[in-house]
Amino acid sequence: MNIWVAASDGDVAVVEKYLNSGNGLTANSKDPNGYTPVHAAAAYGHIGLLEKLCKEYGGDINVRDSDGDTPLHHVEDANTARFIVEELNGDYKLTNEEGKTALEVFEEDSEFPELIQYMRVKMGVPAEQDSVLGGVDGEQLQQFKESIRYTLENDPVDENDTEALERRKVLERIIQGENAEQELENYIRELVRSQMFEDNSESNKRRK
Repeated sequence: MNIWVAASDGDVAVVEKYLNSGNGLTANSKDPNGYTPVHAAAAYGHIGLLEKLCKEYGGDINVRDSDGDTPLHHVEDANTARFIVEELNGDYKLTNEEGKTALEVFEEDSEFPELIQYMRVKMGVPAEQDSVLGGVDGEQLQQFKESIRYTLENDPVDENDTEALERRKVLERIIQGENAEQELENYIRELVRSQMFEDNSESNKRRK
């Protein structure tokens, strides 16, 4: 166990033990790859620990590792990205050694559509063209929106379905936000694009 592993585990007590040990470790201490406890907490979505590191222990939310990646570059969920950007004032426009922003790194992986959708809105990236997204026209988009709103207002969610609960929370935040229409549209478009990627992958597997 070391401070970086403890931060990855979200073990606040152990992290604070290291920080208060007098051995010179800080929230910005780097391992051989330049990875800090702040990076670790962000990468694994430990928001409480991330807040403590930055607000109580002088952690730099824009600290870079050996690849030039900030903690935001390592994030894998929209909630953590939102906290970094909106609560800790993380700079989402910073680029790594390859000249890529966090959004560009996320888009390369294409694994976290809600995270990508959130970052696109923050970066002011225009919604992709309908032709790129399988011909989603304005009428279909409106139907999607109405369906989502109806579901949120009328359909209960299974409390044991963690994925559905998280998706519902994201949608509720979007609907209640100041830019609800645009964010909802981006969310739907990203879901369609993600589904197309999955369908293509399955099709390629069957061909093999």
